[in-house]
Amino acid sequence: MKLIAAVDEKWGIGKAGALLASVPEDMKFFRESTRGHVLVMGHNTLVSFPNSKPLPARLNIVMSRREKAVPGAVVCDSTEQLLALLQDFSSDDIFVIGGGMIYSLLLPYCETAYITKMQFDGKADAFFPNLDENPSWQAVSESQEKEHEGLRFSFVKYENRAVKPLHFNGNSSAMADYFKKKSPEESALCEENACARAYAKPLEHGVTAGDVADFLAEQSGCSFEEYLWRNRFLMTKDGFLAAVSNNQ
Repeated sequence: MKLIAAVDEKWGIGKAGALLASVPEDMKFFRESTRGHVLVMGHNTLVSFPNSKPLPARLNIVMSRREKAVPGAVVCDSTEQLLALLQDFSSDDIFVIGGGMIYSLLLPYCETAYITKMQFDGKADAFFPNLDENPSWQAVSESQEKEHEGLRFSFVKYENRAVKPLHFNGNSSAMADYFKKKSPEESALCEENACARAYAKPLEHGVTAGDVADFLAEQSGCSFEEYLWRNRFLMTKDGFLAAVSNNQ
């Protein structure tokens, strides 16, 4: 898996549930890196998003013992459930995005970390593990120093030399591709046709931890994507085209 984070000079990542700084180039890097992929986050990270809603064009997986359902996202309510579900994807398709507990939990399973290092003290109350002090992690590249409104920062890529295996099977690697495959014609139909909203806004009502447990208990060999299709959480491409055709 990969992880992505922005840290201050003390490896702080947030204060009072908010980011320490808003840097447009960092936000752009995050959007471009994660779009069309599987995101793993804690509930507090979800709440920090605009309107506390999952990010579009991504499969959002939320670790939470408080929320039973999150419209537009998949909820896992235990570490065991989260790790078991993640195994159904491809390691390269997963980005861990916070917060501190989720970073610490999944750091050993991550191969790559994209860290935006900001040169200031944000007086954080939430922190990321200091990779410079972790012998398993090594910085392999760093951008030139950049500046935004007096704040200096750089992009640093780290690699984990001792990745803990999670035995990813890649059965659902197409899940993230679901957000990439719409042709311009299909995208236009999504905008024009109300019946196509299940395709334009997949997982609209959310997938509960109970639903995830049902999938894990089936052991039928189907992928999580197939499970979502079969239980009508997600419309297939053929179903989308048929719905559009029937409604025209």
